[in-house]
Amino acid sequence: MRVWWSDMTKIDCLGSDGRHWVWKEVGEGLSDRVVEGTVKFGGGDVMMWGCMGWDGVGYTTRIEGRMYADLYVSIMEDELQETLHYYGKTNTEIIFQQDNDPKHTSKKAQNWFKDNGINVIK
Repeated sequence: MRVWWSDMTKIDCLGSDGRHWVWKEVGEGLSDRVVEGTVKFGGGDVMMWGCMGWDGVGYTTRIEGRMYADLYVSIMEDELQETLHYYGKTNTEIIFQQDNDPKHTSKKAQNWFKDNGINVIK
């Protein structure tokens, strides 16, 4: 009940960015059913960070561009701290879970967690 999970995700707004397969009848031409539109030069996805715990979902944030250690620490200072405040939690009450992405395990992020008294699952 003390663990708060976090992760980032990319949400594709205009379909998947993976391979698409369709089945059509022999002799069937191309139609809207089997052809999907595309977007040139990007713009078809949104990157988000969010967290959740036993008490509920936390604040989320949209990530513009690439995420680096500085931005990650900024998200911890803003969205994570606001979430804990909203649920009446203190930093020392929680156990924080994140994956081993390099920005999460950077010296800057490790120092921030240590300085703020947050126990991080290894």
